[in-house]
Amino acid sequence: MRNGESIAASKVSLFGGFQIEKESGGPVWLTGKRGPAILAYLARCPGMAAPRERLADLLWGDSDSEHSRNSLRQTLSVLRRDLSRVGMDIIHSHKELIGIRPGAVRVDVEEFETGLSARSASELETALALYAGPFLDGYYLGSNAFDDWAALERERLLGRALESMEKLARLVDPESGLAVADRILAMEPTREESYRLKMELLIACGQRDKALRTFEACRSVLKKEFGVDVGPETRALWQTLSVTDASSAQQPANMVPAGHRLGRPSIGVADFVNLTGERADDFFAKGLVHDITTALSEVADYIVLSGLTAVVGEASSAGLRARYTLNGSIQRSGDELRVNIQLVDAANGHNVWAQKFDGHSENALEFQDRIAQSVVLAVSLELQLTNWKVRDKSPAGSPQVRRLVNEALMKYFLMTRDSLLVSKELAEKALLIAPENARAKRTLSIATTMGLAFGALAGKREHVDNAIRLAEDAVRTVPDDEIARCILSFAYLCDGRVDEAIVECRHAVSLNPSYPSGHGDLGELYGLRGQVSEALRAANEAIRLGAHDVIDFWRHHGLAVALFAGGDDRRALEVARRVARTKPGFVRGALYWAAAASATGNKEEASRAMHHCLSQFPHLNLGNVCPGFMPRYVRDDHHSRFLDMLSRAGLPGS
Repeated sequence: MRNGESIAASKVSLFGGFQIEKESGGPVWLTGKRGPAILAYLARCPGMAAPRERLADLLWGDSDSEHSRNSLRQTLSVLRRDLSRVGMDIIHSHKELIGIRPGAVRVDVEEFETGLSARSASELETALALYAGPFLDGYYLGSNAFDDWAALERERLLGRALESMEKLARLVDPESGLAVADRILAMEPTREESYRLKMELLIACGQRDKALRTFEACRSVLKKEFGVDVGPETRALWQTLSVTDASSAQQPANMVPAGHRLGRPSIGVADFVNLTGERADDFFAKGLVHDITTALSEVADYIVLSGLTAVVGEASSAGLRARYTLNGSIQRSGDELRVNIQLVDAANGHNVWAQKFDGHSENALEFQDRIAQSVVLAVSLELQLTNWKVRDKSPAGSPQVRRLVNEALMKYFLMTRDSLLVSKELAEKALLIAPENARAKRTLSIATTMGLAFGALAGKREHVDNAIRLAEDAVRTVPDDEIARCILSFAYLCDGRVDEAIVECRHAVSLNPSYPSGHGDLGELYGLRGQVSEALRAANEAIRLGAHDVIDFWRHHGLAVALFAGGDDRRALEVARRVARTKPGFVRGALYWAAAASATGNKEEASRAMHHCLSQFPHLNLGNVCPGFMPRYVRDDHHSRFLDMLSRAGLPGS
């Protein structure tokens, strides 16, 4: 059998245990446990390859170097023999690297994590179906390093599965969502967020009594397992159930409070007004509303209501009032069509966002699709800014530039190494079209600096210089733009200019005291400068204002920086753990996890955290970690202590 044929038909399953199989021939039997352990570890490494020394330390850490490398050679020989018996040539070696041949196997965990980015319920269900049980369930090697790594991955992947199930429960109808919520609680019966989700779903189904019983069950479990009471969010939800007023008494049993169903903002899409006078354009208007409604419905962050008139605050056909109303009109001049769309805050009638789109009637379907996708991007970003009480002051530019910048920002907010590189490319395209556009400049600046922070870009001088130049240009163009000020502050921080970064952040907060990113960045900056009380105050204010949005992990990272500087190592460890769970690809946060674990004497956890960091960036060492990969503390005693704790956790010397 040719290698290409055998390669294409191999699959490694890591959920629910370990299994490797040929799709045409069933499971493959492997000798012992260490051969499968090597495959499992390589399958989760970047590029599916790792140095021999790391594999030897991982599996035979209690032996000396010579014996561990000899054991590795013997195990690899047996593994290759077992695989060759069934025609599978998937292991390759090159100098000091051992790996799985590129494209040789499909890995269920990789497919699972890729699928979790899906926005539609059906795609998310497909991805979650791959979670057949805990990562390497029941697979214990007796090697502390390997078992610690597997335990960390097991916990991380369980967290991702539970979070995605909660997302699925909010995407489907409430009754289907309840089934998902029950499954989540069966998997993790002490997860308070899941009880809260079930309460919200029961409210949506009109089952208030069951929601109250769910609250009592949650309180009982938390008291029994941890000796604590429910958190403020759960208590607040319970209080809304406990208070009955005249308006709630008049609502039908299945009515959801206006604009608050399942804690997500609702958007009502009104029928668009046809101003052309041509009956044929009625069909275009209806098709456009349908496309926009469908596109918005695929975003898990919103409840989308249809059947509204163009009157702000008008109830939908289901009897619900939207928190925001999207309405529009259509005009024509010959073959040219113009569509004007506005997003209105139903509470006060203020315009949140407005945009016009021009196109040709002969390409009506293409035009509809372009508008629908642009609306989803724009609405998502504008509502995020509205949540932050921010109005973007920088000119948006042409529709093409606006779309590219919005796409870049949506990729940016995904906050992965891959998404940040795509964000940078899209911002570069926008800047090529409009070289003087301030919004494109600041977007390219932050995509670049965040790419550096996540390790997606090499720390080259040219990247930092370009990010600073772009952000400075954006600030000069629109001096009262708090977003640009924060972006410039972050660019200065990447250059080690902490004092200048603080000046820009303070300016941003003075422009908008409700801007969480300004307070969050100040928290990290004050922490780096050793002003612990100011840092803690700023970081906690940022967390309060941010309300668990997509970059909440960054604000908690700033809090961890401040807590470590202040010597509150136990709290720093708690916060750093949260950051690492939320954003496992944010290695800066995981380095604080390792340092705080070392400082509290949790040697095994510190080693586990450092292994998590080095598995993603093997080149990290005490000579390049800070400054270099991340900013250093200004005070030498704070800096030396941080490096000492990283060294104890296992970060190699320079």
